[in-house]
Amino acid sequence: MSVSGNAAMAILRLIKPGKGSFADTKKSKKKADKENAAFRFSLPGNKKAVYSLLSGTQRPCLIIRPKKRGNTGKAILYIYGGVTNKWKLQRSMAVGRALASGTEVWYPVYPSMTEVSIEDTVSYLVEIYRKMTEYFSPEKIVLEGTSMGGLYALAIISSINQRNLSLPMPGLLIAHSPGGIPENEKDWALLRRFETKDPLFSEADIRVIEKITPHAGPIPEWILCPAKGDFRKAPPTYLYYGEEMLAGNAFLYKRAFKTAGEEDRLHVRIVKNMMHGFSCLPVFPESRRCCKEIRMLIREL
Repeated sequence: MSVSGNAAMAILRLIKPGKGSFADTKKSKKKADKENAAFRFSLPGNKKAVYSLLSGTQRPCLIIRPKKRGNTGKAILYIYGGVTNKWKLQRSMAVGRALASGTEVWYPVYPSMTEVSIEDTVSYLVEIYRKMTEYFSPEKIVLEGTSMGGLYALAIISSINQRNLSLPMPGLLIAHSPGGIPENEKDWALLRRFETKDPLFSEADIRVIEKITPHAGPIPEWILCPAKGDFRKAPPTYLYYGEEMLAGNAFLYKRAFKTAGEEDRLHVRIVKNMMHGFSCLPVFPESRRCCKEIRMLIREL
């Protein structure tokens, strides 16, 4: 474990920024609605890529084409995470992924979970993926998501199977700290094993996900519950977790992949003394190793 990683985790565990802040559902939704009301999408200012918006969509889907393209014919569907449209930082991360990999990146600004049902969000992202398959061979498409975005990336696979969609599978899936709601208390115990080590999230923070999203009926278990995911014919899938509560979901995803007969396609990394989403940016030696592996995986696709 790196000195810088240890120091960062020690500070986070000391100050516990935001831990338990989502426990109050009403307060969380009010804060989220305020942030979403201030949302104004704009194109990036970075001159190392060419930016455009996908036509024919109700919400913005940014297309990032790096000027120095090393992986022509490949594309990444980059799904950011969070409860609200905190897109600016993760938009810069999407630009960074495009520049580092030389690969075209599609960055859909999906509706916030406080605005629409999570099921509607997954349907929207499936349609963006469908449009990508009109421009790229599916085996050359990467699904990459962070936190809730990771859950959505995995839910795209389940949606194709559960809804019998006439869509081929992508070539690769990468998820950074993907979320999920266990279906029973036995599975919640797997998440609680990491709670004392997690400086960012509590059990209450995770349980609020199901409560904060509007929906007319129950959200399908194959979207929210990792163990209920339908991963038949899933692509090679890489999950990256720190020592965080959501790392307990890794064991549930393993169970679902085994049920689907695809256990050999799932690769899980749980890195000690790292925080939620650490693998997104090459900040620490541990995250740099993950980012290096991801670049290699995309290059070899």
